[in-house]
Amino acid sequence: MLVSILHRITGDGMALVGLAVMVWWLGALASGPDAYAMFQAVATSIPGYIVLVGLSWAFFTHLMSGLRHFVLDIGAGYELDINKVWSTLSPIIAIVLTAAFWALIFFK
Repeated sequence: MLVSILHRITGDGMALVGLAVMVWWLGALASGPDAYAMFQAVATSIPGYIVLVGLSWAFFTHLMSGLRHFVLDIGAGYELDINKVWSTLSPIIAIVLTAAFWALIFFK
């Protein structure tokens, strides 16, 4: 049940917050160097990183849950034990992927 709720929340969060960030980014890009510098300053601040890390976590959580549903749609993984394992692993894998993604960004 938690994975299903997370799937819905992360999808809505990416749609709303991700759209707002993208529109701000595109608007700043089109408005010139000063507006883009302002966007860049906010995006690279602590609250900006929190929003961006949250968006990437939402993306990976939604992706893992979507892949789990894809496997269920093809008729596999309905056994209770297997389904429970994948329900547990989906958010854990999403956290690992988010950490690896940001480690790649910061340490490359």
